This record gives sequence, structure tokens and C-alpha cells, in this order.
Amino acid sequence: MHSTSLSYIHNTNVRSLCPAFDIEVEMARSLIASDPDARPKHFRNLLEECLFVFMVMMATASTTFLQGVVVINTATISKDLVMTPAQVTWISAAIGGSFMLFFGKTADLLGRKLQLLAGMAFLSLTSLATAFVPNPISLNILCGFLGLGTAVISPPAIGTLFATYPEGRRRNKAAGALGCGNPIGFILGSVSSGLATKYYSWRASFVVIAIFFALMTVSSFWTMPSTPRIGSLRVELRRFDYLGTVLTVAGFALVSAALTEGPDLGWQSRQVVLMFLFGFICLLGFTTWESYYPFPLLNPVVWKNTTYTLCVLCVFFGYMSFMTNLFWISLYMQSVQQLSSLHIAVRLLPQALVGFIWSYIGQALVSKIPGKIIMGIGGVAYLVGAALQIFVGQDTSYWLLLFPSLCITVIGADFQFIVSNLYISKQMPTQSSLAAGVLQTAMRLAISIGLAISAAVYGIAAGSSAGRADVNLPFEHAYLCSIMFAVASFLFIPFMKIE
Repeated sequence: MHSTSLSYIHNTNVRSLCPAFDIEVEMARSLIASDPDARPKHFRNLLEECLFVFMVMMATASTTFLQGVVVINTATISKDLVMTPAQVTWISAAIGGSFMLFFGKTADLLGRKLQLLAGMAFLSLTSLATAFVPNPISLNILCGFLGLGTAVISPPAIGTLFATYPEGRRRNKAAGALGCGNPIGFILGSVSSGLATKYYSWRASFVVIAIFFALMTVSSFWTMPSTPRIGSLRVELRRFDYLGTVLTVAGFALVSAALTEGPDLGWQSRQVVLMFLFGFICLLGFTTWESYYPFPLLNPVVWKNTTYTLCVLCVFFGYMSFMTNLFWISLYMQSVQQLSSLHIAVRLLPQALVGFIWSYIGQALVSKIPGKIIMGIGGVAYLVGAALQIFVGQDTSYWLLLFPSLCITVIGADFQFIVSNLYISKQMPTQSSLAAGVLQTAMRLAISIGLAISAAVYGIAAGSSAGRADVNLPFEHAYLCSIMFAVASFLFIPFMKIE
């Protein structure tokens, strides 16, 4: 009796110290089988389990899927809606979003399955509405809502995956499959968009997206485990970090807007200066607030793991290089080489196909060589691929430079994503959902900030006399940004401790 009481008191004290992890623990207990490598209890057969993993994979890759649709249509959309260069950049930048941390918290409050289904349905309806936009402003607003939708669905999908699978070979396979999500998502997005644009118009691309997310909603309803929400909703709502949410979203939005609008409005204009000023004030305020608030949106405890922090920074700058390269080379093929959307999709397709292969090679390598070396290989791939693109000209053979560049850069995206996620699942088991959510947030912010910075550099070069005389010069400056991002990513790797 006495030992039972002590055990109860001990468990109660531990749980009171870690209330944020209660949901993870209870979900895992209710879903996993006694054998860590057996199929989780929720899935009745292998097909249902595979559909669940595919759903999680596509939820985490939803941003890449949307990017695949957008990047091959930017020039077509710009011409149809008469858009400025800054407005064109906002189409892709808006999809990045900065709400991942917020929706990571709401998933635990409202229930993961409910949030995922609501997010999928929201994406389907918003995509359908985007197909009928009449002007650039409404398009950018709806692209922002699409970015909001991707932030809604990713945290509950990743959180459920980690809660469903205990640590073991089966979890490693499921987590490794997430690395295939980006190439598969881009294939589905770009090819379907290219076909829709060729035979109908760019607006049909968004109808295809709407159908895709409608099908994903049905699949999620069938395959995703449903577990009861644990804890008092009233208490959690009272503790929720509303101020932190407002500060982080406002901060990143203002800084991105200032970088994007700077070339058009002028860097010394009142609007740009004020957006920079208030943006940095918000971000500084967010950092300070999170250190003092007892229930922070982003728990500072995750940053105590130095290697994890370095992984986030490395992935952030690496993915920034990857996506800016993809955006500007796609725009170059549209505006300078005058290629059709379907032709561009076909040219970009090898990157996604090779990325699928590299993903499985990366999963095989993690059990044979240290993760630090794999991260280094990815960093070198980012740098070499970005350097090759700067030599692409209007009449340069696709097979000479662009094809090898596309096949090389995707190594970085796959390898670094796989190693980072496996490090989180093995070394940070009690914080896996939060840590994975932060990593996903970094990748999405990399798109917004990377495109904003490169667009500013492109705008300055395009506005110069040399840029007006040489159509290649602004793109070369944008590619230089990608090279600098890749260099920044590589600098963090030597200090990592990943076995």
C-alpha cells in the first residue's frame, strides 16, 4: 500500500512537471502494439497503414505540392492578372506561412484528427476559390490562406505519426518515408498543373488542387487514429500563448513584406523602414516573452539541445537555397526561354524522380555511416547545385547544366531532412512533436524569407542600367543569393554531434 502510494505520488509529480507531454504519452499507450516493430493496433491491414503514412507524408509536403503548382505558372499568372515582380514573388512566398507553432498547440487542444480534417477541407475550398480570383491582391490573399491551411494540417499529422509508432525499425521506416514527400508532392503538383494549364488554363490547376485535398480529407477520415482529447480545454485556452502567436506571425510577416516591397517602394521609404522596424521589434519581443511566459508557444527547452539547434539552422538555410533556386530557374524558363508550363514541368520532373531515389538511399545510409557525414553530403550538394545554375543561359543545353543541377540539389533536401527527423525521433523522444513542428516551421519560413531576400536582390539588379540591358543579370544575382544560403547552411555542419 505504501509503495503504491509513493508510486502514485511520483507519477503525479512527473506529470505535473511535463503537462505538455501528457497527450503524447496517452496517445502512444492507446495506439501502439506491445511489439514496437509490429503494426499499430489501429490499422486493420497493411493497406490502411500505408494510406496513413502516405497521408502524413503529403500533409508534411503540402507546401511543396503547392509550390509545384505555382512555380511553373508564375509567368502565365503574372501576364493574365498584370502583376508586378513583387506581386509575383508573393504568390510563392505567401504559401510559406508562419503559423506552424500556433497550430501545433491547437492540435493538442482541439484534437489532432479534427484539426487535420478541418485543414484538408479548408485547403480544398480555398483552392477552388483561388481558381476564380479576379486580380493580384485577391490571389495573394488566397495564397496566404493556402499557406495557413498547410500549417493547420502538418502538426497533427506529424504528431500522430510519432505517437502511433514507438521507437524501432517500423517508426524509422515511417519517418524515413516523409523524406519522399517533397519529391512526390512536387511531381503531383507540377505535372498535374502543367497538364491542366496546357489543356485549359492556370485556373484549372487550382481546381485540381481542390480535388486532391478533397480526396485527402476522405482518406484521413478513414485512416487517421481517433483519440480523445486529454485535459481541460478551458484551462488550456486560458494558458494559451496568444501574445506569442501575434508577435511571431506579425514579426515574420512585416520583415518578409519589407524585403519584398523594398525594390518597388525604395529601401528608404517610410513604409519599408517602418515594416523592418516593427517586424524586428515583434521578433525581439517574441524571443523575450517566450523566456518568461510559463506556457510558451515555443518552449525554449528545445534549444538546449545544441545539435538540434544546429540542425534547424542548417535545414533552414539549405531549404532556403533549394526553394529560391527552384523558383527563379522556373521563372527564367517561363519569362526568358519562353517555355510552356507543361514543358517546364517535364524539365523539373527529373529532380522529383531522382529525389525519390535519393530519399531511399539516404534511409539506407543512416544505419551505416554517421549522420553528420550525411548532413555534410547534403550541404555540398546544395552548394554545387546552386553554383551550376548561375551558368545557365538562354541557349544553354538543358542536359549540360540544369539537369545535373536539379539532380544534385535534391540530395541536400532529402539527406538533411531524413537525418534531422531521425535525430529528433531518437534523441528527443519526449519533445518529438514540438521539435518536428519547429523544423517544419523553419522550412516554411525559409521559403518566405528566402524568396523575399532574393526578390529584393533581383529587383535591384533589374532596375539598374546593366540589368535592363542584360536580361540574365537579375537572375544571376538571384542565383548568387541561393549560393550564399547554401554556404550559410554548410557552416553549421562541422559543429554537429550526430552519430
